[in-house]
Amino acid sequence: MERRRLLSVGLVVVLGLVGACSKPAPEEARLPPEEAWTELKDALGETESSAEKAALVETFLRGYPEGENAGKIAGAWAYYRGEALDDPAGALTLLEEILPKNTDPEVRFNIATAMFPLSAELGRPVDLAPFAEELTAVRPLTFSERIDIADTAIAHGQWQVAASFAESALETATPEAFLADYPDDGFTAEQAAEKAGRRTAMAQADLGWALWNLGDKERAAAAFEVATAHRTESYLGIADTPVDLYRGKALLADGDAEAAIELLAPIAVMSSDDDAMTALRQAFAAVNPERAAFDEFLWSQRQRLAKPIDGFTLADYEGTPHDFSALSAGKVTLLAFWFPT
Repeated sequence: MERRRLLSVGLVVVLGLVGACSKPAPEEARLPPEEAWTELKDALGETESSAEKAALVETFLRGYPEGENAGKIAGAWAYYRGEALDDPAGALTLLEEILPKNTDPEVRFNIATAMFPLSAELGRPVDLAPFAEELTAVRPLTFSERIDIADTAIAHGQWQVAASFAESALETATPEAFLADYPDDGFTAEQAAEKAGRRTAMAQADLGWALWNLGDKERAAAAFEVATAHRTESYLGIADTPVDLYRGKALLADGDAEAAIELLAPIAVMSSDDDAMTALRQAFAAVNPERAAFDEFLWSQRQRLAKPIDGFTLADYEGTPHDFSALSAGKVTLLAFWFPT
């Protein structure tokens, strides 16, 4: 308790130096930007409520809108104020205020990216193209930046934006582009090809779903086919991209509920995906007009899809080996992993 009181006093002092009454402090009273950034990160680590975190970030953004760290923290502000506190309009307003105060293309792109889901939720999405062009004049967009925007656009029904950035992401879905992104990590040509294939699967899945929603079902089907060809699966057989979810939802909308169930059931049952579960429930109702017990159907799917774990042997902290098949024989066994590498 005593430490928390001291921390509270310290935060008041820091906030007083960074800015008062949510306005930038006089230049002579400001902490150096990096010192203020360090203070902010420390304070965020010590606070628990979203309201407190939002207040800390707001003060920093108002006091240091021109620095590179404004771009780093913009997404946190969008989350704390826009999502956790359910105030997307308030979150967007501050980002709109600080955006013109920054001239760094990378920071402006990050701020605009943080603004996008807020603005889309409010029905007036930001045009990200100009900010992407600003940044591209300095350096190419990374695959992650392009696919993150496509994913966000899909989440908010901005299909043209999603299609544009998914197509752009395909430009970096090559072994050469992957190796250029990680020049010092020692990836082999085979590993780079595998990573490029996963990039292709992710981008084509997003492109296919965007095109389908734009009404271009022929190109969407082609994109889904490529995404499926490059997909990899988890131990339980779940694709590591949303291609099966998108294809399943498309099949359901086109009236093929039985085919949709085949794609949606593994995702809904084995990965607890809410979107897949909703679509699966709709598909099930379409082929079972009398609405037979959906819970029984789910249980039967779990039994059908369940897969026995392969045997393995691991050592405990003392170095003693333990065989999993011996430990689990005839028993329901829970595996828990701490900091797996």
